[in-house]
Amino acid sequence: MAEIRLDALTKQYPGGTVAVNGLDLQIGDGEFFALLGPSGCGKTTLLRTIAGLENATGGRLLIGGVDHTHTPAGKRDVAMVFQDYALFPHMDVADNIAYPLRIRGEKRAQRRAKAAQTGAGLGLSVLMERRPGQLSGGQQQRVALARAMACQPSVFLFDEPLSNLDARLRLEARTFLKRLQKELAVTTIFVTHDQAEALAMADRMAVMELGRIRQVGTPAQVFHRPANTFVANFIGSAPMNLLPGTVRDGAVQVADRSLPVPDSAPKVPDGTAVILGARPEYVTIEPEGPGTLSGTVSIVENLGASALVTIEVPAGAAGGAGTPGPILVQAMVPEGSEPGPGQRVSVACQRDRALLYDAESGNLLDSDQVGYHRADTAEPAR
Repeated sequence: MAEIRLDALTKQYPGGTVAVNGLDLQIGDGEFFALLGPSGCGKTTLLRTIAGLENATGGRLLIGGVDHTHTPAGKRDVAMVFQDYALFPHMDVADNIAYPLRIRGEKRAQRRAKAAQTGAGLGLSVLMERRPGQLSGGQQQRVALARAMACQPSVFLFDEPLSNLDARLRLEARTFLKRLQKELAVTTIFVTHDQAEALAMADRMAVMELGRIRQVGTPAQVFHRPANTFVANFIGSAPMNLLPGTVRDGAVQVADRSLPVPDSAPKVPDGTAVILGARPEYVTIEPEGPGTLSGTVSIVENLGASALVTIEVPAGAAGGAGTPGPILVQAMVPEGSEPGPGQRVSVACQRDRALLYDAESGNLLDSDQVGYHRADTAEPAR
């Protein structure tokens, strides 16, 4: 068993910078878990602390039920794949793969045999005598994976291992890595700032900001029901539309228009300042009428099978004096149906897909009170 548990785990650097701020998290045995967040949010520091490359300054780290908070890195039974792969340029592929076994003290013949077996499983047999400088980026990545696998660890730690690959190779590597992890059933933590990678690969994921976890859940939960406006704005190929408004007479007043309260929202008192959230995928172009916002198309971005349309909606008197305008609303429409720049259109938010957030705290107003969006209550998938 290689379940990972963090109890108020903290990493503070000299000078007072807190990179990991009292995190509580549980990752199930064999789970593929992604850590996602902007640069500087603490995700790599957290990974290095789990690996033992950084020393925790507070809290506990348990792997398989054993406290490894202060265990030296070489005795934690984890293997880490770095962003730059960290291959030894003077060693051939076979010796690079076998290097961790050499550190363990295994005999040369035994570690060469294990390296050959692991390399063969990743299609490296014909490359075993080459050095890293003679390999492509994808081949170097596979060597780094083989080196991690040769140790047969209980935990894999990946620090943005796909970021140095071109777009097409990244897609291929993503599929390969996910399949490999499932075949090996090894608990895996994958750090990335690329949300497409996290959404496509993870069983569950955590979104981090400034050393804290803002949401834990499955990719579907995090995408469809962001727990707060930070996650809503961070997740998605285009960020969620976040429209400031006020609840009046059972509707959300946005830019002098009354829009329906989302189905998922609880009853909110009149006068409450809220933010109406709707992903561009769930905003549709409609004839002008009740429940729509009208404005002028400013930008049309061709995305291939679809187009992202940006509409400028006048803020109106409801925004109050000094409110910057206009309000920008984005809609994802099928290829060929997009309006042209300068055209006046009306849009509506799908009521069953829209969300309501508290304007002051930024937290989701959820009538179901499901709780999965809270990091301190989320449990690993079973």
